Amino acid sequence: MSRSSLILIVLPVAALLALSGCGKSQSSDEHAGHDEGESAHQEDEAPAKFKEGQGLLLAAETAAAIGVKTAEIEERPVAHTYEVTASVFDAGPPARAISLVPVELADELESNPPSGATLLAVRRELLPALNQVEIVLALPGTPAVGTAVNLILRGLTRQNVAVPRAALLRTSTGAYVYVVNGANLLRTPVQPGASDGEYIEILDGLYVGDVVATTAVEQLWLTELRLTKGGGHSH
Repeated sequence: MSRSSLILIVLPVAALLALSGCGKSQSSDEHAGHDEGESAHQEDEAPAKFKEGQGLLLAAETAAAIGVKTAEIEERPVAHTYEVTASVFDAGPPARAISLVPVELADELESNPPSGATLLAVRRELLPALNQVEIVLALPGTPAVGTAVNLILRGLTRQNVAVPRAALLRTSTGAYVYVVNGANLLRTPVQPGASDGEYIEILDGLYVGDVVATTAVEQLWLTELRLTKGGGHSH
């Protein structure tokens, strides 16, 4: 049977039901339908909604207003980059400086000598008292004795899953990214690793091919907080 013949059969039945007066009155049904339709319309027009396990659902206008952009995750080389402040104690040449760093960083620099300065020594005598390690560096240039020098040391480079630095959300409860989950954005915990200043490697929590928000993650977080903690609309 064609689609047009189905329509011809259904319409008379609907007309008979309307004339028989079965169920609620027409005005009552219309009023209820109007209320339900209006409620559904308001629901659809909500600028942002949140559902546990699914994440944020933003209206297109809202996403555009806060500047949400997304990108697909891929592997890329990321160089371990460390920022340290060293105090010059010998003008040299070469100038020499000392810095106190966490033991993990000292171990990494010792295993993979950095560029940007030359590692001369790692002194662990202060570790029990300060829980830090003193490193001695030879510096380029001729900084004066007593100068505090900010250094960026680059260590080992490795290929791994990485996200733009702006995609990573750091909170008091951990590090997260917003992963595209159907039409939603789901805040997902991750374990960040090294950063080269532009990209941050992700050691756990993401896979190649995942799509994440690369901008406006702070605004997404504030929107989620408002919906879940501030009495906003959530499910």
